[in-house]
Amino acid sequence: MRLQDSFPVPVIAPAHVWEGLTADAQAGAIRLMANLASNLVARHTETTHQEFVPCHHDSHPQKSDRNISIAKP
Repeated sequence: MRLQDSFPVPVIAPAHVWEGLTADAQAGAIRLMANLASNLVARHTETTHQEFVPCHHDSHPQKSDRNISIAKP
């Protein structure tokens, strides 16, 4: 499948776009970027923070029950 040639996309400086936004639109854009950043940090924290899961088998021998004594009377 061959894609059709698209029209050339003009390069517009971000500052030019920002200046064209109303104050409300700029505030909305800032809130959107803050939410995106917050979500990114939260997801990164979730993936790097792992709960300690204890092993089901212990490499150290279990201490004997205190009610059982192997000492001779």
